[in-house]
Amino acid sequence: MLRNESELMGSSKTLIFLISITLVGFFLRIHYLHNDIPLVLDGLQYFFLGMDISILGNLPIGYDKTNIGWPLFLSIIFQNVRFENYLDYMALQKICSVIFSTLTVIPMYFFIRKFLKDYLAVIGASFFIFSPYIIENSLLGVTDAFFIFLIVSFFALFFSSGKNNVVFSFFILGLSSIVRYESLLLIIPATIIFLNRFKNQNKVKQFYFYGLFLFFVTVIPIAIWKIQMGIPDGVISHLWGGAYVVVNENSFNSFTSDRFDVIRGLISIPKFIGFSLLPFCFIFVPYTIITLLKKESNNFKYLFLMGIISLIPTLYAYGRGFEDIRYVFVIFPIFILFGLYFIEKIILKTGKKDFLTCIFIVLIILSSTIFLDFRQTDYEREKEVLIIAEFVSKLDGKSNDYGRESYYVEVMDLNKEKFPILSNEIDFKSKIVLLQGQTIIEKINDAKNRGVSYLVVTSNSVDKTFLEVYNNEVKYTYLEKIFDSEKNNSKFKVKIFKINFAEFYS
Repeated sequence: MLRNESELMGSSKTLIFLISITLVGFFLRIHYLHNDIPLVLDGLQYFFLGMDISILGNLPIGYDKTNIGWPLFLSIIFQNVRFENYLDYMALQKICSVIFSTLTVIPMYFFIRKFLKDYLAVIGASFFIFSPYIIENSLLGVTDAFFIFLIVSFFALFFSSGKNNVVFSFFILGLSSIVRYESLLLIIPATIIFLNRFKNQNKVKQFYFYGLFLFFVTVIPIAIWKIQMGIPDGVISHLWGGAYVVVNENSFNSFTSDRFDVIRGLISIPKFIGFSLLPFCFIFVPYTIITLLKKESNNFKYLFLMGIISLIPTLYAYGRGFEDIRYVFVIFPIFILFGLYFIEKIILKTGKKDFLTCIFIVLIILSSTIFLDFRQTDYEREKEVLIIAEFVSKLDGKSNDYGRESYYVEVMDLNKEKFPILSNEIDFKSKIVLLQGQTIIEKINDAKNRGVSYLVVTSNSVDKTFLEVYNNEVKYTYLEKIFDSEKNNSKFKVKIFKINFAEFYS
């Protein structure tokens, strides 16, 4: 049965455990955080939008993306600080992400505590806060840490035994829909579960409409604001857009790489769920799911329904080939809860609750730390990547895309700017171009047509043509080498050539 939320946290040991894992989780994230490494990709786009909103007090003209909750929050933070260097703002963005990721341990504890005992809730909170993938994601400054904090808070309130808390959970769900629009789908299982849980109580429909009002009063103003700016509402528009892709651009009538392929999605979901449970939690989940499927439990049915609906956007993303583990984070708290049922059996059989709780927490921390150390980015190499990016950004012509390391070239244009500044006032040089072609001849011809003057090739290039250039440069007399990192004994192996088009075409 659901635990009574009016119960206190439990013994002082439980409180000590919870405070300890929160502090360790926070400092572990800080340990892996490097503030002198700039944000790229999504993190950089959120940074620009947050900065623009903080200056304008509004969305920038022409902005048509969804998921503005995280940049809106960042804009509030950016308005209350003043730095001249962009790296300071980016560091603040990363810290905010780390804080939300760490604070999620609190709603995670209370969510599990609705179903299981205090000591199991502490173990479950440990699984979350020390998850290597959750830790890594929290360092990127992207929207996921804030989103997961809201989703877990929604779970904790929604599965509470008090109707007032359940009603307030609809407000939290509305906030999460602003951060990630796919949260809107959770209103469906929330409605079904709410009406079924409280069907025997008075004024159940009245309380439900209170919750629905809180949900819409959160979502609708943002949608109206965006419509008034002449852009899509970012909620319904994107759900309809996704439905259109599923119906019209699927594996039966489309051959594009990003078409929706349900088989591809169904294969990817269990794979990435399994990855997300590494390195320790995955041991306990399969047995528990098989056991719970055999039981008739409303609580499990509620969690199962919530989990299935949560995975619809995940299926859509993986079905279109967007393979990223962060799409399964929304289901991660539920799978942790499932795994704890097996752990409960182990502890009950031994009768050594406190001892085994300590052992499990220690094992979780050790396994996660070892896993993180094995996967962590080589900081010294990353610093070398930044040096090369700055070198490339100062060349007098455009260069080819040379993999993820080239993402930093765009950021180097920020070095000469004094912040805060609007993104449309930054003098971006558009230095990096993705060259087309299967052979070096085709790529050089494309470089000529697109104004690319330099080739940057690395020892770890996934492009076989560029890898061949790196390993056998003497074959290409029309490529004049201007930089070779091997002369500096660098970890990042890269060579930069200037293209002599006159000799190439002769």
